[in-house]
Amino acid sequence: MKKGHDVKEMLNNINEDTKNKRDYLVDMKSIKVETNTENGDAVSPFVYPSISVDHLTTGSYVLTDHSLNQLCGKLEIGTQYLRKCLPVSQELVAHNLNFWINNSKEKELMLRTYDTAPINEARALCSNRYKRIDNDVVANHSLNKLMDLGLDIKYAHYDRDTLNITAVNQKLEGEVYKGDVVQSGITITNSEIGSGSLIIQPFIYRLVCTNGMVAPRYLNRFYSRHVGKIVIDTTKDDQYITIIDKMQKQIDLVNSEDVWTESFQGLLNSRKQKVNSHQIVQLAKRHGVTESERADIFGRLNKYVGDTFTTSKYELANAVTNMGNDENRSDSRARFFQELGGLIVFAHNPAQISI
Repeated sequence: MKKGHDVKEMLNNINEDTKNKRDYLVDMKSIKVETNTENGDAVSPFVYPSISVDHLTTGSYVLTDHSLNQLCGKLEIGTQYLRKCLPVSQELVAHNLNFWINNSKEKELMLRTYDTAPINEARALCSNRYKRIDNDVVANHSLNKLMDLGLDIKYAHYDRDTLNITAVNQKLEGEVYKGDVVQSGITITNSEIGSGSLIIQPFIYRLVCTNGMVAPRYLNRFYSRHVGKIVIDTTKDDQYITIIDKMQKQIDLVNSEDVWTESFQGLLNSRKQKVNSHQIVQLAKRHGVTESERADIFGRLNKYVGDTFTTSKYELANAVTNMGNDENRSDSRARFFQELGGLIVFAHNPAQISI
């Protein structure tokens, strides 16, 4: 696995960042897109334009790549043209967006911001039904629960908007082959900006190479979508108690011996299940593995792309999950390979199933 953040330092960063996060309910037509340019050039570090809102006195908010995508989605317009315009003319981007905002049928949005004046950021533009399950709540309560259970935190990563925690139960382990020991674990992910649900699911940790494998979504997986009732007041939120209770019960379930027995049996079965090189190529294409990544996976199997061979699902899964250990790989891409490895082991036909 990749090297994560120090847990105490991560919690401090989460709690400090939370002080600067704000939520506003805004009418779509009250939004105005403004440029961040001087003499036609983007003002460093502003690559994207800003938005202001009629009734807010907090100033303007710089759009991010993510919030620009969300705004375009709400307006039902494509982003390819706007991205082509960005390096040439923010004025043209603002003009296009403002036209569609004024003609939008969308009514109320939740604007999620990061306020660090003089630079404020529009980090997300969600619906007014967006159910807030924020990283400070998830991190503090889940880490306390995991530590109370005696689990070892193997990986923790936080980038202000998303959270990833992985813990291992060293008391629940098994030997796939002699000397090849695996342990039971739990992985928790969350996003505050509409890019993912709160997800808690089984994790398998391989000691010999510190590979990590995420069990597929249908295997004792809990997720809570960020969708709920219409938000009336962003200063109040009464659903956290329910979410915390469900989250802690799911941690207990995933940490149980029954779930581990099911996961470990899947690993044992995968040793005997074969997959050939053609099927590996089809699997890679199906799941968006790039050609260079495919060559890397073949290399970890001591093969070359174009070779004809057969291997076990277990060996293939280890080659795939090992991709997630590269320090230069993004957190989301590392997670992708951990999930793909789990899919290879547990799915009957992984080439036909989406992660």
